[in-house]
Amino acid sequence: MSENLLSVRLYFLSLYRMLFAGNHKKETSLFQKNNAGGFFMEGNTGKCRWKCLTLWVVAAVLFCWGLIRFLLPDDMTLMAGRTTAYNLRLPVSVKTEESVEVLGISTKPTADNFHLSLGTEVSAEAHEAGNTEVTFYLFDKVPVKTVSANILPDTKLIPCGRTVGVQMDTDGLLVLGTGFVEDAEGNKTEPCKGILQTGDLIQSVDGKAMPNKEAFLEAVGSHDGTPVQVAFVRDSVEQKAEVTPVYSPADGAYKLGIWIRDSIQGIGTVTFFDETTDRFGALGHGIYDVDTGGLMSLKQGHITSSHLTEIVKGQKGEPGELNGIIEADEVLGDIEKNTEVGIYGTADTSAFTGESYPIALQDEIQEGKAQILSNIAGDEVRAYDVEIEQVHRFGKESSKGMVIHVTDPDLLSKTGGIVQGMSGSPILQNGKLVGAVTHVFVNDPTRGYGIFIENMLEAAA
Repeated sequence: MSENLLSVRLYFLSLYRMLFAGNHKKETSLFQKNNAGGFFMEGNTGKCRWKCLTLWVVAAVLFCWGLIRFLLPDDMTLMAGRTTAYNLRLPVSVKTEESVEVLGISTKPTADNFHLSLGTEVSAEAHEAGNTEVTFYLFDKVPVKTVSANILPDTKLIPCGRTVGVQMDTDGLLVLGTGFVEDAEGNKTEPCKGILQTGDLIQSVDGKAMPNKEAFLEAVGSHDGTPVQVAFVRDSVEQKAEVTPVYSPADGAYKLGIWIRDSIQGIGTVTFFDETTDRFGALGHGIYDVDTGGLMSLKQGHITSSHLTEIVKGQKGEPGELNGIIEADEVLGDIEKNTEVGIYGTADTSAFTGESYPIALQDEIQEGKAQILSNIAGDEVRAYDVEIEQVHRFGKESSKGMVIHVTDPDLLSKTGGIVQGMSGSPILQNGKLVGAVTHVFVNDPTRGYGIFIENMLEAAA
């Protein structure tokens, strides 16, 4: 918001300087004192009036342009066969791009199947699934903003609410940090200082792939002390470097002085299952490494059965959590994506059953009563009452589209509100799946954030 307002102010400042900076002396000379002690204007008053009028017209257009550009969304999500209303109430008209790539079975350009009408609100109707671009015009003349329109197929999903074990292997060995190695003389050296850094993903040592930590420790530990060539990825760029291992008498092996991780596991909640594609979505936010803070790079992963053993209630300043046993041998599905808005993949059709619900786009979500699904009471998934207090339409943080407040007495007595492990719990309102729980407020565990289901579906595709 501040960037857009700053742009508007800069437009006004530039316009002011252009119109007045070079004519300051001339304009002040138009005013002379008369005999009565007042002032009168000399010169071409009509020209001055036109100049002022032009200034106000241009300023008004620029103000409207900047304000409308800020108020318009960066992208739009629509559902094929539905009319979506945007309560913008702005003096804008709309055009769509004619040359677009169409998804699905349709060979007709998406733009031909996409219509927008203006009245007290902007309404959009999409006839086919696909993608297009929409350009908004001020007063039907001045282009304001071009946004992407993602048209989803009309679909129904099974809301799950089941807690599962989440296991992920990193795509390479994740470097957590570097440190010292003490040699036989008691000298402390840091072999990887300035060479490897937190967040690097080690791919190979001396040309040999490193599938796990054990392979890495064996490759370096059994070395003869000569430099080893390490291949790694940093910021999506492949690099190579030579590092000389140091022999550690305490460990009886050569060391590089780095901490690495090759996998992660925990408990989360599955949000939805699409029985037509066998795809699932869970968590509503990405899996990040606790040490590096970066989104985990996925090599392979699974969701498995889990059994809750303990619920740690949330308190102010101390979020609660679900503890349980992960049944690694009972695989329910494969994780194929780890994104900022959740994990996604394919699952066994028998793993998630139940009634399918239509989905609601963000324009349909209302502040008010809703429910979330969870199986904190055991294997049975139950609905618990919540209140959607805020809906942040067109917000910049995809996983924080709603603020929800837990009001169900039973859930409050068991968990204190939202706890870690409930991420991904489906949110239902008016018979539709609207989103999933993603975060808990540290200072108020009865409240937290939720993500719009449309954001999860875009990532799942």
